Amino acid sequence: MTDPGREKYARLMGRIEVLEEQIEELQRRLAGDLGAIDRPTTVSLRKELQELAEQLGMARSELSRVSDGCGKPHPI
Repeated sequence: MTDPGREKYARLMGRIEVLEEQIEELQRRLAGDLGAIDRPTTVSLRKELQELAEQLGMARSELSRVSDGCGKPHPI
């Protein structure tokens, strides 16, 4: 028998790791190639970065909620 709480915790940790890696990659692309990237691409990358940061915040909040063992969501 498996523990659903542990499975959810593991899934959230995996999701957070993926989001952090994606954010780091976008930040590297933006920092390293600012002169080489055209403006629409830069705007698109920044928008994607912001969306990933929001997803990361929600995943971390959910992880905190699961870790605390409470049913109410944490504020973001």
